[in-house]
Amino acid sequence: MTAIPDNALPGPLSDREHRVLGEAGLALFAGRLVLDAQPPIDDAVLGAVAERCAGPLPDPLIALWRTAFGGRLDYDLRIDLDGQDVPLSFAELFYPDSDGYHDLWGWIDHECELAEESRPDWSGRLVHLPIGGFEYLERVYVHTAAGPDHGAVVCWRQGLPPGWELSTGDRAGRIADDLRALFGRLVLDQDPWEAQDGTGAEMRDAVDELGDSGDPDARSAAAKLRRLVQATVLDWRGALDEGTLAAQRRLRRLALERAAADDDVALLARLVAMGCDPAEEVGSGLSPLEVALLHRAWAVIPWLLEQGVPVENSLRVGAHAVDADLARTLLDRGASIDAGTVTRALENDDAEVVYLLSRAVQPDEGLARLGPRLRMLAAQAALAGGRLTAQSDETAAEREQRRSSVLTELADRFDPDRRT
Repeated sequence: MTAIPDNALPGPLSDREHRVLGEAGLALFAGRLVLDAQPPIDDAVLGAVAERCAGPLPDPLIALWRTAFGGRLDYDLRIDLDGQDVPLSFAELFYPDSDGYHDLWGWIDHECELAEESRPDWSGRLVHLPIGGFEYLERVYVHTAAGPDHGAVVCWRQGLPPGWELSTGDRAGRIADDLRALFGRLVLDQDPWEAQDGTGAEMRDAVDELGDSGDPDARSAAAKLRRLVQATVLDWRGALDEGTLAAQRRLRRLALERAAADDDVALLARLVAMGCDPAEEVGSGLSPLEVALLHRAWAVIPWLLEQGVPVENSLRVGAHAVDADLARTLLDRGASIDAGTVTRALENDDAEVVYLLSRAVQPDEGLARLGPRLRMLAAQAALAGGRLTAQSDETAAEREQRRSSVLTELADRFDPDRRT
C-alpha cells in the first residue's frame, strides 16, 4: 500500500504538462495530487522555518515544499494508534497566510506555547514541526531533532468531548518513517469516477476541469493524473477474486462495508464463506449491521441477524430507519437505548417506533430536555393532520394524529412539570 504499481503508472509529465498543472493550482508529490498547491518555498522562508526547529529540516519535507509550499489533500488515510485502526484527516498542508484555523506560523507558535508551558527546560526549538492536518482536531508533524527518528512522521488526534459516543482521550503516535512513506499511504477507498461523492471527488473535479481545456497539454496532463489517482484506489475486488481478501484487514473491511451499504446479500455471504467476520468493525466504529441500518439495506439486515451478530449499538445508529417489528427484534436481542436513541427516533415517520423506544428508556435529564421539542413536533403533527383531514386523506390524517398523540404523551412523561 506504500507505492503505486509500476504497471499502473502513466508516463512522466512533460515540462509543458507541469506548467499547466501549476497554472491550475495542482502539483504532484510522491505520486499524490496536491490541490490548491501554493508556489514553492523560497530560501528565506525555508531558513526562517528551520530556525524554529531543533535540527535540520528533513529532506522529504524540503522536497515537498520545493514542489508546493502548502495546499490540500483529498485521500483516505488510516493509521494504527494504540492497536486500533483509525482514520486520520490529513487534509491540509499548512502554509503562511492561509485561511485555515491557523496558518503555518500560527501552528508553530501554538506548539511553542504548549512546549513552554509543559517543559520549563525547553530549548525554544521544536522537535516536532506541525506540517498539516485538519483544523484543530488532527495534526501531522515531522521529527526535526538529529538522531534515528529524524524525519519520522507523528500525529496527534483530539479526543471527543465527554458524553459523545465512542469518546476517547487525545492520542498520538508515530505513523511513518518519513514524509514520502506517509504520502505512499494516501489511498482511496472508492474510485471517484464511479462514486458520486466522498473522498477523491475534489480531485476528480479538478482533473476533469483540466481535461475539458482546449490546451492539448492540459488534456494529456489530465489523462495522466486520472490514471495516477485511480491507481491509488484500493482493489478489494481483485483480492476477492484472488482469494486473498480475508487476510487483508483494510480490504476485507471495505468489502464488508460495501456489501452492507449496497444491500448485497450474495456478496456478504461470499465474504463470510471466505472467512470474513460479519461483526467486524468496518469503519468509523460501525459494524456491517449498523452500516446496513444507515443505508436501509433491508435484505442484508435479517441475513446478518441470522448470523447472530451483536446488536448493542444498532438502535443508536438506526432508530431513524427501523420499523416497529425490527425495533422490537433488536430490543429483544439486547440493543441499548438512551436519550440519543430517542432523539434519532424522532426522525422516524413511524410513531410506533418512537413510542416503543421511548417507553423502553428511563426518563432522565437528557430526555427531560426533549420536552419542548416533543411538544413542538406534536403541534406540527396535529396541524398536518388537520390539513390532511380537510383534503379528505383520512389515512395520512390518522397517521399524523397518532404521531401527535404519541409525542404529546412522551413530552408529558419526560417533562411532567410542564404538562399542559
